[in-house]
Amino acid sequence: MSTYQVMLGVPSADVEAALTARFDELLDCEVVGVHRSSQEISDSVGQVPTLDVVLVHERMGPLPVLDLIRDLSRSRPQLAVILVVDEVDADIFTNAMEAGARSVLPTHATVDQIGARVTTAADWSRTLRRHLEAASLDVPMDGRKGSIITLSGAKGGVGTTTSAIHLARIAARSGRVVCLVDLDLQSGDIPGYFDLKHRRSIVDLVEASDDISASMLADTLYVHSEGLHILLAPNDGERGEDVTGRATRQILGALRSRYDLVVVDCGAATTEATAMAVELADTAVLLVNPDLPALRAAQRVVAMWGRLQIRDSRNTTVLLMRHSRKNEIQPDFARKLLATPTLRTTVPAAFRAVEEAANTGNPARLTDENLLRAYAQIAGELGMLNRPESPYDQTGPGESAVFSPSGPLDVDPDLTSPRGRRVRAWRRRGDSGALFVEFASTLPFVGLALLITWQILLVGLTGMFASHAANEGARQAAIDSSDLEAIEEEAAKRVSPPWNEEGTFSVEIIDTEGGEAVQVSIATPVFLPGVDGPWRISSQALILPEG
Repeated sequence: MSTYQVMLGVPSADVEAALTARFDELLDCEVVGVHRSSQEISDSVGQVPTLDVVLVHERMGPLPVLDLIRDLSRSRPQLAVILVVDEVDADIFTNAMEAGARSVLPTHATVDQIGARVTTAADWSRTLRRHLEAASLDVPMDGRKGSIITLSGAKGGVGTTTSAIHLARIAARSGRVVCLVDLDLQSGDIPGYFDLKHRRSIVDLVEASDDISASMLADTLYVHSEGLHILLAPNDGERGEDVTGRATRQILGALRSRYDLVVVDCGAATTEATAMAVELADTAVLLVNPDLPALRAAQRVVAMWGRLQIRDSRNTTVLLMRHSRKNEIQPDFARKLLATPTLRTTVPAAFRAVEEAANTGNPARLTDENLLRAYAQIAGELGMLNRPESPYDQTGPGESAVFSPSGPLDVDPDLTSPRGRRVRAWRRRGDSGALFVEFASTLPFVGLALLITWQILLVGLTGMFASHAANEGARQAAIDSSDLEAIEEEAAKRVSPPWNEEGTFSVEIIDTEGGEAVQVSIATPVFLPGVDGPWRISSQALILPEG
Protein backbone atom coordinates (compact mmCIF):
# COMPACT_ATOMS: atom_id res chain seq x y z
CA MET A 1 0.00 0.00 0.00
CA SER A 2 1.30 3.52 -0.81
CA THR A 3 2.30 5.92 1.96
CA TYR A 4 -0.44 7.93 3.63
CA GLN A 5 -0.06 11.68 3.16
CA VAL A 6 -0.65 13.76 6.28
CA MET A 7 -0.81 17.54 6.89
CA LEU A 8 -0.34 19.09 10.35
CA GLY A 9 -1.89 22.26 11.78
CA VAL A 10 -0.10 23.15 15.05
CA PRO A 11 0.00 26.27 17.24
CA SER A 12 3.66 26.16 18.29
CA ALA A 13 7.08 24.70 17.58
CA ASP A 14 7.05 22.35 20.58
CA VAL A 15 3.78 20.72 19.47
CA GLU A 16 5.17 20.45 15.93
CA ALA A 17 8.35 18.78 17.20
CA ALA A 18 6.41 16.31 19.34
CA LEU A 19 4.10 15.26 16.50
CA THR A 20 6.69 15.12 13.73
CA ALA A 21 8.99 13.00 15.92
CA ARG A 22 6.23 10.42 16.30
CA PHE A 23 5.39 10.48 12.58
CA ASP A 24 9.05 9.86 11.77
CA GLU A 25 8.63 6.44 13.39
CA LEU A 26 5.63 5.58 11.20
CA LEU A 27 6.93 4.12 7.96
CA ASP A 28 3.57 4.23 6.19
CA CYS A 29 2.90 7.95 6.88
CA GLU A 30 4.46 11.02 5.29
CA VAL A 31 4.04 14.57 6.61
CA VAL A 32 3.62 16.71 3.48
CA GLY A 33 3.15 20.07 5.24
CA VAL A 34 3.11 21.79 8.63
CA HIS A 35 1.13 25.02 9.12
CA ARG A 36 0.52 27.39 11.99
CA SER A 37 -2.82 29.00 11.08
CA SER A 38 -6.27 27.96 9.93
CA GLN A 39 -5.94 30.09 6.82
CA GLU A 40 -2.75 28.31 5.76
CA ILE A 41 -4.49 24.96 6.22
CA SER A 42 -7.49 26.03 4.11
CA ASP A 43 -5.23 27.30 1.33
CA SER A 44 -2.91 24.28 1.32
CA VAL A 45 -5.27 21.29 1.35
CA GLY A 46 -6.35 22.00 -2.22
CA GLN A 47 -2.75 21.93 -3.45
CA VAL A 48 -2.25 18.27 -2.48
CA PRO A 49 -4.87 16.23 -4.43
CA THR A 50 -3.81 12.94 -2.80
CA LEU A 51 -3.88 14.29 0.76
CA ASP A 52 -5.42 11.70 3.11
CA VAL A 53 -5.52 13.17 6.63
CA VAL A 54 -5.26 16.59 8.28
CA LEU A 55 -4.41 16.86 12.00
CA VAL A 56 -5.42 20.21 13.53
CA HIS A 57 -4.68 21.25 17.11
CA GLU A 58 -7.42 22.80 19.22
CA ARG A 59 -5.27 25.88 20.04
CA MET A 60 -4.56 26.77 16.42
CA GLY A 61 -6.20 30.02 15.22
CA PRO A 62 -7.32 32.54 14.24
CA LEU A 63 -10.50 30.66 13.12
CA PRO A 64 -11.95 28.47 15.88
CA VAL A 65 -10.83 24.94 15.24
CA LEU A 66 -14.37 23.49 15.13
CA ASP A 67 -15.33 26.06 12.49
CA LEU A 68 -12.23 25.08 10.50
CA ILE A 69 -13.27 21.42 10.67
CA ARG A 70 -16.77 22.30 9.44
CA ASP A 71 -15.36 24.28 6.52
CA LEU A 72 -13.03 21.44 5.51
CA SER A 73 -15.84 18.86 5.75
CA ARG A 74 -18.09 20.92 3.49
CA SER A 75 -15.48 21.84 0.88
CA ARG A 76 -13.61 18.50 0.86
CA PRO A 77 -15.90 15.74 2.18
CA GLN A 78 -13.39 13.05 1.18
CA LEU A 79 -10.69 14.51 3.46
CA ALA A 80 -10.33 12.96 6.93
CA VAL A 81 -9.77 15.49 9.75
CA ILE A 82 -8.44 14.51 13.20
CA LEU A 83 -8.67 16.94 16.12
CA VAL A 84 -5.65 17.02 18.45
CA VAL A 85 -6.41 18.20 22.01
CA ASP A 86 -4.47 18.52 25.25
CA GLU A 87 -7.14 16.64 27.22
CA VAL A 88 -9.94 14.46 25.78
CA ASP A 89 -13.37 14.65 27.39
CA ALA A 90 -16.88 13.69 26.32
CA ASP A 91 -17.95 17.23 25.32
CA ILE A 92 -14.90 17.81 23.15
CA PHE A 93 -15.37 14.43 21.45
CA THR A 94 -19.08 15.08 20.77
CA ASN A 95 -18.45 18.58 19.41
CA ALA A 96 -15.65 17.31 17.15
CA MET A 97 -17.82 14.53 15.71
CA GLU A 98 -20.68 16.93 15.06
CA ALA A 99 -18.32 19.29 13.27
CA GLY A 100 -17.21 16.49 10.94
CA ALA A 101 -13.97 15.19 12.47
CA ARG A 102 -13.14 11.53 12.02
CA SER A 103 -11.35 11.13 15.35
CA VAL A 104 -9.89 12.90 18.41
CA LEU A 105 -6.30 12.41 19.61
CA PRO A 106 -4.56 13.64 22.77
CA THR A 107 -1.37 15.62 22.22
CA HIS A 108 0.58 13.04 24.26
CA ALA A 109 -0.70 10.05 22.20
CA THR A 110 1.76 7.25 21.60
CA VAL A 111 3.17 6.28 18.22
CA ASP A 112 0.89 3.22 18.07
CA GLN A 113 -2.19 5.29 18.90
CA ILE A 114 -1.37 7.86 16.23
CA GLY A 115 -0.63 5.14 13.68
CA ALA A 116 -3.93 3.33 14.32
CA ARG A 117 -6.06 6.49 14.16
CA VAL A 118 -4.34 7.88 11.07
CA THR A 119 -4.50 4.54 9.23
CA THR A 120 -8.25 4.16 9.88
CA ALA A 121 -8.97 7.75 8.84
CA ALA A 122 -6.76 7.51 5.72
CA ASP A 123 -8.43 4.26 4.56
CA TRP A 124 -11.83 5.93 4.91
CA SER A 125 -10.59 8.97 2.98
CA ARG A 126 -9.19 6.91 0.11
CA THR A 127 -12.34 4.80 -0.15
CA LEU A 128 -14.52 7.88 -0.30
CA ARG A 129 -12.23 9.61 -2.79
CA ARG A 130 -12.30 6.62 -5.14
CA HIS A 131 -16.06 6.57 -5.02
CA LEU A 132 -16.45 10.31 -5.60
CA GLU A 133 -14.19 10.12 -8.63
CA ALA A 134 -16.44 7.43 -10.15
CA ALA A 135 -19.81 8.56 -8.79
CA SER A 136 -19.28 12.17 -9.81
CA LEU A 137 -20.45 11.15 -13.28
CA ASP A 138 -24.16 11.84 -13.54
CA VAL A 139 -26.75 10.83 -16.12
CA PRO A 140 -24.90 10.27 -19.43
CA MET A 141 -25.01 13.15 -21.86
CA ASP A 142 -27.00 11.12 -24.38
CA GLY A 143 -29.67 10.39 -21.78
CA ARG A 144 -28.92 6.68 -21.74
CA LYS A 145 -29.51 4.90 -18.44
CA GLY A 146 -27.80 1.89 -17.00
CA SER A 147 -29.29 -1.59 -16.75
CA ILE A 148 -30.67 -3.34 -13.68
CA ILE A 149 -30.27 -7.10 -13.36
CA THR A 150 -31.81 -8.90 -10.39
CA LEU A 151 -30.86 -12.37 -9.18
CA SER A 152 -33.40 -14.22 -7.05
CA GLY A 153 -33.22 -17.73 -5.61
CA ALA A 154 -36.08 -20.15 -6.11
CA LYS A 155 -35.21 -21.35 -2.60
CA GLY A 156 -32.43 -20.80 -0.11
CA GLY A 157 -28.94 -22.10 -0.77
CA VAL A 158 -28.99 -22.13 -4.57
CA GLY A 159 -25.99 -19.77 -4.85
CA THR A 160 -27.67 -16.41 -5.48
CA THR A 161 -25.13 -14.28 -3.61
CA THR A 162 -22.12 -16.13 -5.03
CA SER A 163 -23.46 -15.72 -8.57
CA ALA A 164 -24.29 -12.04 -8.08
CA ILE A 165 -20.79 -11.31 -6.76
CA HIS A 166 -18.90 -13.06 -9.53
CA LEU A 167 -21.11 -11.78 -12.34
CA ALA A 168 -20.66 -8.23 -11.00
CA ARG A 169 -16.88 -8.73 -10.75
CA ILE A 170 -16.69 -10.01 -14.33
CA ALA A 171 -18.75 -7.08 -15.60
CA ALA A 172 -16.52 -4.62 -13.72
CA ARG A 173 -13.39 -6.24 -15.16
CA SER A 174 -14.79 -5.82 -18.65
CA GLY A 175 -14.87 -2.06 -18.15
CA ARG A 176 -18.43 -1.49 -16.92
CA VAL A 177 -19.09 0.84 -13.98
CA VAL A 178 -20.94 -1.61 -11.72
CA CYS A 179 -22.86 -1.29 -8.46
CA LEU A 180 -23.70 -4.46 -6.52
CA VAL A 181 -26.77 -4.08 -4.29
CA ASP A 182 -27.50 -6.48 -1.42
CA LEU A 183 -31.31 -6.45 -1.20
CA ASP A 184 -31.47 -9.59 0.92
CA LEU A 185 -32.39 -7.27 3.77
CA GLN A 186 -32.79 -9.78 6.58
CA SER A 187 -29.93 -12.18 5.94
CA GLY A 188 -27.67 -10.63 3.31
CA ASP A 189 -24.01 -11.49 3.86
CA ILE A 190 -22.09 -9.80 1.07
CA PRO A 191 -19.70 -8.27 3.69
CA GLY A 192 -18.74 -11.81 4.67
CA TYR A 193 -17.92 -12.72 1.07
CA PHE A 194 -15.69 -9.63 0.73
CA ASP A 195 -14.39 -9.57 4.33
CA LEU A 196 -15.39 -5.92 4.65
CA LYS A 197 -16.73 -3.73 7.44
CA HIS A 198 -18.80 -0.70 6.55
CA ARG A 199 -21.00 1.33 8.83
CA ARG A 200 -23.41 2.46 6.11
CA SER A 201 -26.17 0.51 4.39
CA ILE A 202 -29.16 0.98 2.09
CA VAL A 203 -31.24 2.04 5.11
CA ASP A 204 -29.22 5.28 5.30
CA LEU A 205 -30.60 6.31 1.90
CA VAL A 206 -34.27 5.71 2.71
CA GLU A 207 -35.07 9.07 4.31
CA ALA A 208 -33.37 10.99 1.49
CA SER A 209 -34.56 8.69 -1.29
CA ASP A 210 -36.49 11.51 -3.01
CA ASP A 211 -33.29 13.45 -3.66
CA ILE A 212 -30.21 11.26 -3.55
CA SER A 213 -27.05 13.17 -4.43
CA ALA A 214 -23.65 11.86 -5.45
CA SER A 215 -22.23 12.83 -2.07
CA MET A 216 -24.91 10.78 -0.29
CA LEU A 217 -24.07 7.76 -2.38
CA ALA A 218 -20.38 8.39 -1.79
CA ASP A 219 -20.90 8.24 1.96
CA THR A 220 -23.11 5.12 1.76
CA LEU A 221 -21.48 2.83 -0.78
CA TYR A 222 -18.38 0.76 -0.23
CA VAL A 223 -15.77 0.84 -3.00
CA HIS A 224 -13.89 -2.42 -3.39
CA SER A 225 -10.28 -2.44 -4.56
CA GLU A 226 -11.35 -4.19 -7.78
CA GLY A 227 -13.48 -1.15 -8.67
CA LEU A 228 -16.80 -2.70 -7.70
CA HIS A 229 -19.18 -0.40 -5.77
CA ILE A 230 -21.34 -2.13 -3.15
CA LEU A 231 -24.54 -1.04 -1.42
CA LEU A 232 -24.97 -3.25 1.62
CA ALA A 233 -27.96 -4.60 3.50
CA PRO A 234 -28.32 -3.41 7.12
CA ASN A 235 -26.41 -5.26 9.82
CA ASP A 236 -29.60 -5.49 11.86
CA GLY A 237 -32.10 -7.51 9.85
CA GLU A 238 -35.15 -5.89 11.43
CA ARG A 239 -34.12 -2.55 9.92
CA GLY A 240 -34.77 -4.02 6.50
CA GLU A 241 -38.46 -3.28 7.04
CA ASP A 242 -37.62 0.44 6.64
CA VAL A 243 -36.76 -0.16 2.98
CA THR A 244 -40.14 0.25 1.33
CA GLY A 245 -41.07 -0.36 -2.28
CA ARG A 246 -41.15 3.38 -2.95
CA ALA A 247 -37.70 3.89 -1.41
CA THR A 248 -36.35 0.96 -3.42
CA ARG A 249 -37.66 2.51 -6.63
CA GLN A 250 -35.97 5.84 -5.84
CA ILE A 251 -32.67 4.28 -4.76
CA LEU A 252 -32.39 1.96 -7.76
CA GLY A 253 -33.32 4.85 -10.03
CA ALA A 254 -30.51 6.97 -8.58
CA LEU A 255 -28.06 4.10 -9.06
CA ARG A 256 -29.27 3.41 -12.60
CA SER A 257 -28.53 7.02 -13.55
CA ARG A 258 -24.94 6.82 -12.31
CA TYR A 259 -23.85 3.28 -13.19
CA ASP A 260 -23.64 1.27 -16.38
CA LEU A 261 -24.93 -1.79 -14.56
CA VAL A 262 -26.72 -2.38 -11.27
CA VAL A 263 -26.64 -6.02 -10.07
CA VAL A 264 -29.17 -6.73 -7.31
CA ASP A 265 -28.97 -9.75 -5.02
CA CYS A 266 -32.62 -10.31 -4.00
CA GLY A 267 -32.06 -13.47 -1.97
CA ALA A 268 -34.77 -16.12 -1.82
CA ALA A 269 -37.56 -14.17 -0.05
CA THR A 270 -40.03 -11.94 -1.85
CA THR A 271 -40.42 -8.68 0.11
CA GLU A 272 -41.78 -5.30 -0.83
CA ALA A 273 -38.26 -4.17 -1.74
CA THR A 274 -37.32 -7.22 -3.81
CA ALA A 275 -40.69 -7.21 -5.58
CA MET A 276 -40.06 -3.61 -6.65
CA ALA A 277 -36.53 -4.48 -7.80
CA VAL A 278 -37.77 -7.40 -9.91
CA GLU A 279 -40.48 -5.19 -11.40
CA LEU A 280 -37.97 -2.45 -12.33
CA ALA A 281 -35.29 -4.83 -13.62
CA ASP A 282 -34.35 -4.97 -17.27
CA THR A 283 -33.55 -8.63 -16.68
CA ALA A 284 -34.85 -10.74 -13.78
CA VAL A 285 -32.92 -13.98 -13.28
CA LEU A 286 -34.34 -16.81 -11.17
CA LEU A 287 -31.74 -19.31 -9.94
CA VAL A 288 -32.79 -22.94 -9.48
CA ASN A 289 -31.09 -26.22 -8.64
CA PRO A 290 -31.75 -29.38 -10.72
CA ASP A 291 -33.96 -31.10 -8.16
CA LEU A 292 -37.74 -31.34 -7.91
CA PRO A 293 -38.12 -29.29 -4.67
CA ALA A 294 -36.22 -26.39 -6.23
CA LEU A 295 -38.05 -26.68 -9.55
CA ARG A 296 -41.42 -26.68 -7.78
CA ALA A 297 -40.30 -23.66 -5.76
CA ALA A 298 -39.35 -21.91 -9.01
CA GLN A 299 -42.79 -22.63 -10.44
CA ARG A 300 -44.40 -21.11 -7.33
CA VAL A 301 -42.21 -17.99 -7.50
CA VAL A 302 -42.96 -17.40 -11.18
CA ALA A 303 -46.68 -17.94 -10.58
CA MET A 304 -46.64 -15.56 -7.61
CA TRP A 305 -44.85 -12.85 -9.61
CA GLY A 306 -47.54 -13.23 -12.25
CA ARG A 307 -50.44 -13.04 -9.78
CA LEU A 308 -48.97 -9.94 -8.12
CA GLN A 309 -48.30 -8.43 -11.56
CA ILE A 310 -44.64 -8.06 -10.66
CA ARG A 311 -43.31 -9.83 -13.72
CA ASP A 312 -44.66 -12.02 -16.49
CA SER A 313 -43.22 -15.52 -16.81
CA ARG A 314 -42.15 -14.76 -20.38
CA ASN A 315 -39.95 -11.93 -19.06
CA THR A 316 -38.29 -14.07 -16.38
CA THR A 317 -35.00 -15.80 -17.12
CA VAL A 318 -34.03 -19.03 -15.36
CA LEU A 319 -30.44 -19.95 -14.55
CA LEU A 320 -29.79 -23.62 -13.77
CA MET A 321 -27.24 -24.08 -10.98
CA ARG A 322 -25.12 -27.06 -9.90
CA HIS A 323 -25.36 -28.89 -13.20
CA SER A 324 -23.70 -32.26 -13.60
CA ARG A 325 -24.08 -35.09 -16.08
CA LYS A 326 -24.71 -37.35 -13.09
CA ASN A 327 -27.82 -35.41 -12.10
CA GLU A 328 -31.10 -37.22 -12.55
CA ILE A 329 -32.67 -33.99 -13.84
CA GLN A 330 -30.93 -32.54 -16.88
CA PRO A 331 -31.35 -29.02 -18.37
CA ASP A 332 -33.73 -30.06 -21.16
CA PHE A 333 -36.15 -31.62 -18.70
CA ALA A 334 -35.92 -28.58 -16.39
CA ARG A 335 -36.70 -26.24 -19.31
CA LYS A 336 -39.77 -28.27 -20.26
CA LEU A 337 -40.96 -28.43 -16.68
CA LEU A 338 -40.60 -24.70 -16.01
CA ALA A 339 -41.79 -23.49 -19.44
CA THR A 340 -39.82 -20.29 -18.80
CA PRO A 341 -36.96 -18.78 -20.84
CA THR A 342 -33.78 -20.45 -19.61
CA LEU A 343 -30.16 -19.49 -20.14
CA ARG A 344 -28.25 -21.93 -22.32
CA THR A 345 -25.24 -21.82 -20.02
CA THR A 346 -25.47 -23.66 -16.70
CA VAL A 347 -23.33 -23.28 -13.58
CA PRO A 348 -21.41 -26.51 -12.98
CA ALA A 349 -21.61 -28.35 -9.66
CA ALA A 350 -18.31 -27.37 -8.05
CA PHE A 351 -19.04 -27.09 -4.34
CA ARG A 352 -15.43 -27.39 -3.20
CA ALA A 353 -14.23 -24.76 -5.66
CA VAL A 354 -16.21 -21.98 -3.97
CA GLU A 355 -15.40 -22.92 -0.38
CA GLU A 356 -12.06 -21.17 -0.11
CA ALA A 357 -13.35 -17.92 -1.59
CA ALA A 358 -16.38 -17.93 0.74
CA ASN A 359 -14.47 -18.91 3.88
CA THR A 360 -11.64 -16.40 3.41
CA GLY A 361 -13.83 -13.48 2.33
CA ASN A 362 -11.85 -13.08 -0.88
CA PRO A 363 -13.77 -13.72 -4.14
CA ALA A 364 -10.48 -13.72 -6.03
CA ARG A 365 -9.71 -17.10 -4.43
CA LEU A 366 -12.18 -18.68 -6.85
CA THR A 367 -9.84 -20.04 -9.51
CA ASP A 368 -11.81 -22.96 -10.95
CA GLU A 369 -11.70 -22.35 -14.70
CA ASN A 370 -14.96 -24.19 -15.40
CA LEU A 371 -16.85 -21.97 -12.97
CA LEU A 372 -15.17 -18.78 -14.18
CA ARG A 373 -15.87 -19.70 -17.79
CA ALA A 374 -19.51 -20.47 -17.00
CA TYR A 375 -20.02 -17.15 -15.21
CA ALA A 376 -18.34 -15.27 -18.08
CA GLN A 377 -20.61 -16.96 -20.61
CA ILE A 378 -23.64 -16.16 -18.46
CA ALA A 379 -22.54 -12.53 -18.25
CA GLY A 380 -22.32 -12.53 -22.04
CA GLU A 381 -25.80 -14.01 -22.42
CA LEU A 382 -27.23 -11.40 -20.04
CA GLY A 383 -25.50 -8.52 -21.84
CA MET A 384 -23.47 -7.56 -18.77
CA LEU A 385 -20.14 -7.18 -20.51
CA ASN A 386 -18.84 -3.93 -21.92
CA ARG A 387 -20.29 -2.82 -25.27
CA PRO A 388 -17.98 -3.56 -28.24
CA GLU A 389 -17.70 0.09 -29.18
CA SER A 390 -16.45 1.01 -25.71
CA PRO A 391 -12.73 1.77 -25.34
CA TYR A 392 -12.68 -0.62 -22.38
CA ASP A 393 -13.62 -3.61 -24.49
CA GLN A 394 -10.69 -5.91 -25.18
CA THR A 395 -12.43 -8.89 -26.74
CA GLY A 396 -13.87 -7.61 -29.97
CA PRO A 397 -17.41 -7.81 -31.32
CA GLY A 398 -19.34 -10.90 -30.42
CA GLU A 399 -16.87 -12.18 -27.83
CA SER A 400 -16.89 -12.34 -24.06
CA ALA A 401 -13.86 -12.71 -21.85
CA VAL A 402 -13.39 -15.33 -19.16
CA PHE A 403 -11.77 -13.66 -16.19
CA SER A 404 -9.53 -14.84 -13.42
CA PRO A 405 -8.44 -12.80 -10.41
CA SER A 406 -5.38 -11.63 -12.34
CA GLY A 407 -7.04 -11.00 -15.70
CA PRO A 408 -8.53 -12.79 -18.71
CA LEU A 409 -8.10 -16.53 -18.82
CA ASP A 410 -9.59 -17.21 -22.21
CA VAL A 411 -11.90 -15.69 -24.79
CA ASP A 412 -15.21 -17.32 -25.59
CA PRO A 413 -17.53 -16.10 -28.36
CA ASP A 414 -20.73 -14.51 -27.18
CA LEU A 415 -23.48 -17.09 -27.18
CA THR A 416 -25.76 -14.65 -28.98
CA SER A 417 -23.51 -14.09 -31.98
CA PRO A 418 -23.62 -16.19 -35.18
CA ARG A 419 -19.88 -16.71 -34.94
CA GLY A 420 -20.26 -17.88 -31.36
CA ARG A 421 -22.87 -20.44 -32.38
CA ARG A 422 -20.62 -21.75 -35.15
CA VAL A 423 -17.66 -22.08 -32.81
CA ARG A 424 -19.76 -23.83 -30.18
CA ALA A 425 -21.14 -26.20 -32.81
CA TRP A 426 -17.56 -26.92 -33.87
CA ARG A 427 -16.62 -27.60 -30.26
CA ARG A 428 -19.52 -29.99 -29.87
CA ARG A 429 -18.44 -31.81 -33.02
CA GLY A 430 -14.90 -31.91 -31.65
CA ASP A 431 -16.13 -33.47 -28.41
CA SER A 432 -18.17 -36.02 -30.38
CA GLY A 433 -15.12 -36.85 -32.48
CA ALA A 434 -13.04 -37.46 -29.39
CA LEU A 435 -15.66 -39.83 -28.02
CA PHE A 436 -15.79 -41.66 -31.36
CA VAL A 437 -12.00 -42.11 -31.39
CA GLU A 438 -12.08 -43.49 -27.85
CA PHE A 439 -14.86 -45.91 -28.79
CA ALA A 440 -13.07 -46.99 -31.95
CA SER A 441 -9.88 -47.72 -30.02
CA THR A 442 -11.72 -50.11 -27.70
CA LEU A 443 -13.81 -51.76 -30.43
CA PRO A 444 -11.20 -54.45 -31.40
CA PHE A 445 -10.98 -55.63 -27.78
CA VAL A 446 -14.74 -55.78 -27.50
CA GLY A 447 -14.92 -57.75 -30.75
CA LEU A 448 -12.25 -60.21 -29.62
CA ALA A 449 -14.08 -60.80 -26.33
CA LEU A 450 -17.30 -61.51 -28.23
CA LEU A 451 -15.51 -63.96 -30.57
CA ILE A 452 -14.01 -65.87 -27.63
CA THR A 453 -17.41 -66.10 -25.97
CA TRP A 454 -19.03 -67.32 -29.19
CA GLN A 455 -16.26 -69.91 -29.74
CA ILE A 456 -16.72 -71.34 -26.23
CA LEU A 457 -20.45 -71.60 -26.88
CA LEU A 458 -19.84 -73.50 -30.16
CA VAL A 459 -17.49 -75.97 -28.48
CA GLY A 460 -20.07 -76.67 -25.77
CA LEU A 461 -22.87 -77.19 -28.29
CA THR A 462 -20.69 -79.51 -30.39
CA GLY A 463 -19.82 -81.68 -27.37
CA MET A 464 -23.50 -81.91 -26.39
CA PHE A 465 -24.58 -82.93 -29.91
CA ALA A 466 -21.79 -85.56 -30.15
CA SER A 467 -22.81 -87.14 -26.80
CA HIS A 468 -26.51 -87.34 -27.71
CA ALA A 469 -25.73 -88.71 -31.19
CA ALA A 470 -23.41 -91.40 -29.80
CA ASN A 471 -26.12 -92.59 -27.37
CA GLU A 472 -28.73 -92.87 -30.16
CA GLY A 473 -26.27 -94.65 -32.44
CA ALA A 474 -25.43 -97.15 -29.64
CA ARG A 475 -29.12 -97.99 -29.13
CA GLN A 476 -29.54 -98.67 -32.87
CA ALA A 477 -26.34 -100.74 -32.95
CA ALA A 478 -27.70 -102.88 -30.11
CA ILE A 479 -30.50 -103.93 -32.47
CA ASP A 480 -28.30 -104.48 -35.55
CA SER A 481 -24.65 -103.57 -35.34
CA SER A 482 -24.04 -104.53 -38.97
CA ASP A 483 -26.33 -101.79 -40.42
CA LEU A 484 -23.95 -98.81 -40.18
CA GLU A 485 -26.21 -96.65 -42.38
CA ALA A 486 -29.16 -97.05 -39.98
CA ILE A 487 -26.87 -96.36 -37.03
CA GLU A 488 -25.61 -93.13 -38.66
CA GLU A 489 -29.18 -92.10 -39.56
CA GLU A 490 -30.42 -92.49 -35.95
CA ALA A 491 -27.40 -90.68 -34.58
CA ALA A 492 -27.87 -87.76 -36.99
CA LYS A 493 -31.41 -87.18 -35.73
CA ARG A 494 -29.99 -85.79 -32.45
CA VAL A 495 -27.75 -83.27 -34.23
CA SER A 496 -28.98 -79.91 -35.55
CA PRO A 497 -27.80 -78.29 -38.77
CA PRO A 498 -25.14 -77.46 -39.73
CA TRP A 499 -23.45 -79.92 -37.36
CA ASN A 500 -25.04 -82.92 -39.17
CA GLU A 501 -23.88 -81.98 -42.65
CA GLU A 502 -21.70 -84.30 -44.75
CA GLY A 503 -18.05 -83.88 -43.98
CA THR A 504 -18.82 -82.37 -40.60
CA PHE A 505 -20.54 -85.32 -38.93
CA SER A 506 -19.19 -88.91 -38.90
CA VAL A 507 -20.14 -92.19 -37.14
CA GLU A 508 -18.09 -95.38 -36.71
CA ILE A 509 -18.03 -98.50 -34.55
CA ILE A 510 -14.85 -99.03 -32.59
CA ASP A 511 -13.48 -101.63 -30.18
CA THR A 512 -12.85 -100.52 -26.60
CA GLU A 513 -11.82 -102.31 -23.41
CA GLY A 514 -15.45 -102.60 -22.43
CA GLY A 515 -16.53 -103.90 -25.83
CA GLU A 516 -17.81 -102.35 -29.02
CA ALA A 517 -18.86 -98.70 -28.96
CA VAL A 518 -20.31 -96.11 -31.31
CA GLN A 519 -18.08 -93.08 -31.76
CA VAL A 520 -19.50 -89.81 -33.13
CA SER A 521 -17.13 -87.11 -34.32
CA ILE A 522 -18.32 -83.58 -35.18
CA ALA A 523 -16.24 -80.73 -36.62
CA THR A 524 -16.54 -77.44 -34.70
CA PRO A 525 -16.12 -74.24 -36.76
CA VAL A 526 -13.37 -71.89 -35.56
CA PHE A 527 -13.91 -68.09 -35.64
CA LEU A 528 -10.85 -66.95 -33.66
CA PRO A 529 -8.39 -65.10 -35.92
CA GLY A 530 -5.06 -66.83 -36.38
CA VAL A 531 -6.30 -70.21 -35.07
CA ASP A 532 -6.37 -73.25 -37.39
CA GLY A 533 -9.62 -75.23 -37.60
CA PRO A 534 -11.96 -76.91 -37.59
CA TRP A 535 -11.70 -78.68 -34.24
CA ARG A 536 -13.19 -82.19 -34.14
CA ILE A 537 -14.95 -83.23 -30.94
CA SER A 538 -15.74 -86.91 -30.37
CA SER A 539 -18.00 -88.82 -28.00
CA GLN A 540 -18.41 -92.58 -27.41
CA ALA A 541 -21.28 -94.82 -26.20
CA LEU A 542 -20.97 -98.60 -25.49
CA ILE A 543 -23.18 -100.98 -27.46
CA LEU A 544 -25.18 -103.08 -25.03
CA PRO A 545 -26.65 -106.07 -26.92
CA GLU A 546 -30.33 -106.63 -26.27
CA GLY A 547 -31.63 -109.88 -24.81
